[in-house]
Amino acid sequence: MPTGSPLPPLLSCARHHVTDSSVNTRPRAGVPAALPLALLEALRASDVPQPDALDERHEELVAKRLGLSRTVEVQIERFEQVARRGGAVPGVEFAALQRLVARRPDAGVVFSDAGRRAARRILRERRGAGQALARLLPGRWRRALGFRLARRVAGVTFGAELERANESVHAVLNPTLAVVTDPGPACSFTGSALAELLRQLAGFDGAMMHVSCRARGAEACAWSATPAGSRSRT
Repeated sequence: MPTGSPLPPLLSCARHHVTDSSVNTRPRAGVPAALPLALLEALRASDVPQPDALDERHEELVAKRLGLSRTVEVQIERFEQVARRGGAVPGVEFAALQRLVARRPDAGVVFSDAGRRAARRILRERRGAGQALARLLPGRWRRALGFRLARRVAGVTFGAELERANESVHAVLNPTLAVVTDPGPACSFTGSALAELLRQLAGFDGAMMHVSCRARGAEACAWSATPAGSRSRT
């Protein structure tokens, strides 16, 4: 269970960074540690210097990039330990981390990468007979069982309600269960996580389009997609 301990220094600096509170949602009491872990891992990956930058200025670059800092390294190690036990961390920590990343010019890229990482990690942690069976079934049956598995994980872990209409997939975020508290760039986390769940479990080969967002005045964040090549399926 998440504890009520003070926020680490990395996150306390973002705690009071306020976005539009009229569209924000209250953080869940606890979220799987795999989620903030994935976000910090994506942040670190984004800040790794390109090969042509590995010169005498390397130490200077590292010092200026948050993802390569000792603080982030410590938090990754902490979240990794909790995630290995299948544990949770306070939702306020993940919310603060979202606000910290959302300030970056590459926030959308970082959140998208993090969503995919989070989905893969969650599936590894919860690997069971259902996932194994889905991989053995032929296409149509695999998609049907895989979608049911993805819908369960999407609801419990990411607070998204997945629905299917023929070959199209739709998702709506439940504000009371959502792990993304500040709509906007962070919505890429949810969209990419849902697409990765569907890809891993149901062979989905499309992208989830963010068709409505609370940050743009919509009542709820929603995604929609039609898998590529669906018209040719039988």
